[in-house]
Formats: sequence, C-alpha cells, structure tokens
Amino acid sequence: MSTPSSIVNFLHIIENLKHIKRTGWINHNIKNPESIADHIYRMAVMAMLINDKNINTSKCVKMAIIHDLAECIIGDITPHDNINIHDKHLLE
Repeated sequence: MSTPSSIVNFLHIIENLKHIKRTGWINHNIKNPESIADHIYRMAVMAMLINDKNINTSKCVKMAIIHDLAECIIGDITPHDNINIHDKHLLE
C-alpha cells in the first residue's frame, strides 16, 4: 500500500520529466527540443483522439502516460546509444 509520503516522493521524481530533453531532438540539433513530459502529454492527447470501437482508448491513454516514466531516472535512451535491449529493459 502506498503511503502519502511515498506518493509525494514519486511525484517529485517524475517532476524531472519536465526538465529532461529528448535525446533524439538534441542529437539532431532541433531547436527548442521537447521534454519527456511534453512527449508524454502529446502521446496521451493522441491516444484520446483514437476513434475506433475495437481499441480501448482509456488503456491507450494510460499507456501513453506511463510509457516513459523510467526516463526520469535513467534518462532518454535512443537506439544510437548502443545499449542492447536486454540492458535497456533492466534499467527500466
């Protein structure tokens, strides 16, 4: 069971997502790179726009929100970082 203090600690940790810029954007010298939080928000909005009765939109939104949470601790790992998928999954 989560305690109020553990929830607050979690919220402070994921706050880092606002400050971590997406590595791919930086590597490609894109001006004003988006943060991980920006990316998560846009993905969640995109998921909300799904209009297909065969797709669970609510589940897609939840997946969009949590899919990059680990990056607040491990950073944004791209395929160009040469980290094998097994090690990436261990980090996440």
